[in-house]
Amino acid sequence: MKFIFAFLTICFVQQLSIAQSDYVIDINDRKIYGKVVLSTPSINSSQIGFKDQSGVLKKYRPDEIKEWSSGDLVYQTKFYAINDRKGYSVFMLRLTPPKGRCHLYEHYNTTGDVGYTQTFLEKDRVLTELDPGRFRKQLAVYFEDNKELAEDITNKKYKKKDILTIIEVYNEWREFLWK
Repeated sequence: MKFIFAFLTICFVQQLSIAQSDYVIDINDRKIYGKVVLSTPSINSSQIGFKDQSGVLKKYRPDEIKEWSSGDLVYQTKFYAINDRKGYSVFMLRLTPPKGRCHLYEHYNTTGDVGYTQTFLEKDRVLTELDPGRFRKQLAVYFEDNKELAEDITNKKYKKKDILTIIEVYNEWREFLWK
């Protein structure tokens, strides 16, 4: 009997800890814990299901919340610009730690039946899509305020796979400037 009670307690605590790691941050900056109901990547970019702690399921769109998280995944609401005058809000997966001036985001997009991933840099609240074909030239200009980093990128010290390292180096440099 004690074994069954202990087992059920452990299962309940694990379930509670899983549910409490998921959250949404509403437009009033309130963090609400519960359970994110995941779907396909394209649907997760435009809406999510969320069960609050009372078990009520609600669907959220990007214009209704600022951020949502499930496990280690953190999605933030960003404005996806189609052109200079048109765009809409989407959820983008943040690939960098929350601290820092520059971040890397991934957005799953679709055209008809075809899905694809777009990668964006955000510095000083401005999103810029990464162009893999112009990686070095684009990043050397993007990080030109850090002359040493821009030169390292131009001189091929970094490859495309090092983008997170480049952002980390840049964020450390920016943090040092403000101390």
